[in-house]
Amino acid sequence: MLCIPLCIFILINLVFGDNLNLYSRDNENNLACPDSKICIPVDYCSDMMVLINDATLPIHQFRQAICGYIGKNPKVCCSYLKQLGNIIPNNNPYFSVESSQDCGKSLVKSSVPTMGSYPFLVRIGFINLNDGNLKYSCTGTIINERTILTTATCALATAHNYKLHSVLVGEFDSAENPDCNELFCAHCALTAQPICYSDDKYIVVGSTPILVGWGKLSGNKDSTEQHAFFMKILNSQDCREFIDRGLSVELCTIGREKPCSGFSGSPLIHYNGHRYSVIGLLSYGSSCNSNNNPLSVFVNIQKYTVWIRENS
Repeated sequence: MLCIPLCIFILINLVFGDNLNLYSRDNENNLACPDSKICIPVDYCSDMMVLINDATLPIHQFRQAICGYIGKNPKVCCSYLKQLGNIIPNNNPYFSVESSQDCGKSLVKSSVPTMGSYPFLVRIGFINLNDGNLKYSCTGTIINERTILTTATCALATAHNYKLHSVLVGEFDSAENPDCNELFCAHCALTAQPICYSDDKYIVVGSTPILVGWGKLSGNKDSTEQHAFFMKILNSQDCREFIDRGLSVELCTIGREKPCSGFSGSPLIHYNGHRYSVIGLLSYGSSCNSNNNPLSVFVNIQKYTVWIRENS
């Protein structure tokens, strides 16, 4: 069986930059929850709130579910798998419905990457089950109103005490809240759009699509702002060192900048003069501690467009 480093996951608890500390306060007295559950404020546990609103929750069951408090407000052990099923309905105003006329559009006309340039990007958040802190260590791409595209290394990450939790929409600079520039401030209703994807043959050796994401670059270059830079498509054999190690090479690339930590799942995008299409997802590269190999390898999205359509 061939394991493809590609994953689509259902959009979960949306975070628009102003509730990042929701779970980070008063967690020191939390009681342990079963592995299938997570300790969250009762208002954010949909199963519990349905029972409370319907007045069908026995008081003893509610007491048994309490795992901590934020001030005087209780937190409860809530089904984590259930929470992952909370998809955004089709009439959600924050998203445009994907169509041939409504995807891959930049919100600004500028040759310099800025807020709104790539409104289909999201940051993927992981929650620390011990202290409730969130960190955004992967990037994803909106492809419709309920689906985010990222790599399996992000969607199936099993880091110690961290679980996939949320996506952050409309982010540009993680040091600013809200994001603002000289023209406007980010608003989720304006900054979330899907990207286009198709099996059209945009991938040509020598072409220079754009890699967009957040993280550290080679040479220890770190920034809180979103990065965007060109990557040149090479022949697969140019990534021979990876092939010789038994790794799959679908898209071999090189760039003036080398993406390091934080760029996992970042999209490689093609611009046809009118709109953007995703053609690849960053899979892996050589160690950023090494200066002798600036190569990066991407998943070729165009090989899986039929599967994506059938499963999103």
